[in-house]
Amino acid sequence: MNVTPKPGDLVKFDFIYGGCDLNNKLAAYIGPEFIHRDDGVTVENHRILVVGRAATGLIDRNLFCRLTIAVKA
Repeated sequence: MNVTPKPGDLVKFDFIYGGCDLNNKLAAYIGPEFIHRDDGVTVENHRILVVGRAATGLIDRNLFCRLTIAVKA
């Protein structure tokens, strides 16, 4: 399912691939975070905080097809 979460949503990742530490995890979606490279390319990433972790992480938009919105903000 391809969804677009809103900041504050609690999202659940499905199985992504063997050994991925996001498999079946819950995370708070913080919001988009764009990287503007010197060569003019803009990379669309998204900031999340996995439940139980102290530090946030970045995911690529391609992972949106592997998550569902568990609780809307």
